[in-house]
Amino acid sequence: MNAYEVLNLPPSATKSEVRSAYRALARRWHPDRFQEGPERDWANEKMAEINAAYRACLDDRAKSRDIEADARTLRRIEELIDGGQYPVARRMLMSIATRCAEWNYLFGAMLLKTRDTRKALIYLSVAVHQQPENDKYARAFTEAQRAQRRDDFSSFLKRVRSR
Repeated sequence: MNAYEVLNLPPSATKSEVRSAYRALARRWHPDRFQEGPERDWANEKMAEINAAYRACLDDRAKSRDIEADARTLRRIEELIDGGQYPVARRMLMSIATRCAEWNYLFGAMLLKTRDTRKALIYLSVAVHQQPENDKYARAFTEAQRAQRRDDFSSFLKRVRSR
């Protein structure tokens, strides 16, 4: 059963709503309120389910906060890349633990701007693989492929001219 359903809450419930629902259910189903016997055993099981739901809801809230914080950081990194502040953007990217599609896109975009096209292709291809429907990622990947072909052609011409 869904943790929010156990606590009789919508998934959008706040931390204080989760805590209040938990406390109300704990007061109602705490095993000490029941006499020895099957009712107390059943209350123990019910309380274990309520405790597990409470922990799951709090974990879910924490994950949501982390995702929101990462999203804000990724938006800031995109601004840094657009502003040409690549070393700062790189350091910030490396501080993020989650390697989502947007992270791979931004790392690839930063590498592309610093003319490291081979590595940029790797990260951009991962972003496209993670979210194939994202046009922004697909365009960046195509741009990196073109840049790589230009780089390969330039090195070919240099080799030919040096002979």
